[in-house]
Amino acid sequence: MKRARAFPAIVALAWLLTALSGLSDPLLAAPFDMTPETPDTAPAIPNLGSPALPPQQQLRPLSAPSQAQVPAGRGDTGRRYLVPSNELMLAGEFARSVWTVYLTEQEVNQPAKLSFAYRNAVVIAPEASRLFIFLNGRKLAEEPVGAADAARQVTTDVPRGMLQAGANRIEIRVDQRHRTDCDIRSTYDLWTVIEPAETYLSFEGKPAANPSVAEAVRAIGVDADGNTRFHVVVPSLGQPAAVAPLMRLTQGLSLLAGMPNQTITYSAAGIGEPSAGKLAILVGTASELQPIFPSLPPLAQRSGVAVLVPDPGLGQDILLVSGPAWSDISAAIEGLIAPLDRAADVRRDVINMQRWAAPDAPLLFGGERLPLSQLGVDTIEFPGRRVRTAFNIAVPADFYANAYGEAQLLLDAAFANTVLPGSHVDVYVNGNIASTVPINSTKGGIFRHLPIKVALRHIRPGVNTVELEAVIFTKEDAVCAPGATASSEPRLAIFNTTEWLMPKFARISQIPNLLALSGTALPYARADEPLMLSLERFDAETLGAASTFMGKLALMAGQPIATDLLASASAIGERNTIFFGSISQMPPKLLTQINLSPDIATQWRPSSDAPAQTAETSQAFEKWRSRVSGGIWSGQVSALQEWLRRNFDISLSSLRFIPVTDTPFSPTPNQSLLVAQGASPQGRASWTVVTAPTSTELEEGLTFLSQQHRWQQIGGRATAFAVKTDEAQVVPAVHSEFVQTGPRSLGNYRLVLANWLSTNVLFYAILLVVLTVLFGLLTASVLRRLGRDE
Repeated sequence: MKRARAFPAIVALAWLLTALSGLSDPLLAAPFDMTPETPDTAPAIPNLGSPALPPQQQLRPLSAPSQAQVPAGRGDTGRRYLVPSNELMLAGEFARSVWTVYLTEQEVNQPAKLSFAYRNAVVIAPEASRLFIFLNGRKLAEEPVGAADAARQVTTDVPRGMLQAGANRIEIRVDQRHRTDCDIRSTYDLWTVIEPAETYLSFEGKPAANPSVAEAVRAIGVDADGNTRFHVVVPSLGQPAAVAPLMRLTQGLSLLAGMPNQTITYSAAGIGEPSAGKLAILVGTASELQPIFPSLPPLAQRSGVAVLVPDPGLGQDILLVSGPAWSDISAAIEGLIAPLDRAADVRRDVINMQRWAAPDAPLLFGGERLPLSQLGVDTIEFPGRRVRTAFNIAVPADFYANAYGEAQLLLDAAFANTVLPGSHVDVYVNGNIASTVPINSTKGGIFRHLPIKVALRHIRPGVNTVELEAVIFTKEDAVCAPGATASSEPRLAIFNTTEWLMPKFARISQIPNLLALSGTALPYARADEPLMLSLERFDAETLGAASTFMGKLALMAGQPIATDLLASASAIGERNTIFFGSISQMPPKLLTQINLSPDIATQWRPSSDAPAQTAETSQAFEKWRSRVSGGIWSGQVSALQEWLRRNFDISLSSLRFIPVTDTPFSPTPNQSLLVAQGASPQGRASWTVVTAPTSTELEEGLTFLSQQHRWQQIGGRATAFAVKTDEAQVVPAVHSEFVQTGPRSLGNYRLVLANWLSTNVLFYAILLVVLTVLFGLLTASVLRRLGRDE
């Protein structure tokens, strides 16, 4: 009671003291708070979503002062990002992704930490689902898949000796189970997404010594979005004499890095801030570079050099390529790139792709027999309902067996006695189902080299992905008792002793064939003469677009492609040529030769709100065709076409007797990039056009196309891309020219004829009838002479 009476006096005294000191009443300034004390500044919450786009960085001179002190290629965060794409999704009950990251010897000698972040579908049961990370074959992390509400960040120390100088194999694997459902459809709702911006290696301290040029380029890595960029600063930008050396240099850099999403940009006087996945390259004579790079090494005044030099202003290492004259610069570039050349008589064994999908895809020429263990597939003992595993193979660009050829998958597998009839094993090639094997036994069984025929119709030149999927039905899944999804008892095993048997196939190249161009850079990779390049102008946009495209070709070819600059279109002759530039600057005869619409140069403009004044004749024709397609006769013909295609895989194009010509193609206003190919007038060379309405759209389009998954969409005789909507239109080649690519042999001609007759069924039928008639006449003639006369 005394304490209660004293409280008003204490309050009055506190108010009096506050008033005398000139301060506000503390009891009135803030209400009484019962919550515990918190620090003044809340801890920052990491943003695990998609990173915001940075503002446009202004280019500044290389000698400008800067406080940043960042190792080359690491950016201002000190992170070594690992995911080579803008998104990594692992879907289904079992999924894995494997690739390699190149590290220098200076990096692996430092203490390192691995950080990764992920989020997953809400239907995943965390008590029965696991995420694993393996580094060079050793398990580094294991986590329950339980980040449905928000992305989960995990950081772990990398033990000493786990990292190695050179390529380091990273594998992310998930085993995922549904919370409640046990049917096959529920497995398609399971997914885990790895956040590229929050998945990285971090090293303590700065490397003590700089790596060599080759090591620095190989270790360039990626940024937070999985992209790699080479920025080339050329003070004499615009000189025609610099084009060939720059193309040689950028192709070599693309080969050394080996990254899937590479772009090359140019500027004349400056470079942006350092960032991860980026390498700055300074190219020019010593007199040209001295004003913008005062710390130029004295050796550049006397001879050609290609070295890594620190820039005190940017706080990063720069690749310097310089010399007294451009001839010395070319010699320095040659010394750096020459080891990447491959002799014409040396056969390529693999297509390098381990930076985004390990191991490298073996190049098959027919007759090979490879176990899946050699293709990077592990033995799987699976307790779930649907499991899929994949491997990569490659075929040469002159592959010609898509109409009759069949490979074999010799399956080694086992299934438990709980597996019901109706279960099946499917084989997919490039996402298309190629074969199905049903499981009919009710007592379990073992497949030992069970032959599965796989049609080669979906095989394309270059890299191909083959997927093996098993769909399992059991009585337990039909009941779906509580906890059934968490069962760990294996139902199916797929052994990596399974073998892929590749048959002998026909080899002959075709023009046009953009599939072969994007797959292995045919016909430019192994040509006897240098590839001619025709550039509209020599500004930063056009050079960047051409270098990005040629860098992708070199990566697919596995070697730099020799190039020369085309002085004028009239001097081209019968030479392999690639044309870069805006559509309005392309020669009209060139557009006609590769079957593009004659008025494409005036009609193809970026889409706008204003309606077009005139319509393309081809577009109007297609509109009228769609209007009359609903007629009785046309409807019956369409139904017959669909029935023939569905049941016999026969199209009306295969029943034509007289070859047809390709219809001139014109892109739509929504499309802003076009890649088209055709034969030269005499058919002895291949011409390719890479064009857009403007040079700015050309550079933006090539940056868009440099993404590996979009590069693989190139095909047919022309491919048009809508950058804004991320869509591609492939125009198939109705008529093509055959080009001999290897030594003549009767066996290869027989295979070529077999594939051609399988494609042209009418010719095959007529030839069969003619041979039957001739055989009958010959038999009758023999019997008339040998038989008994009346």
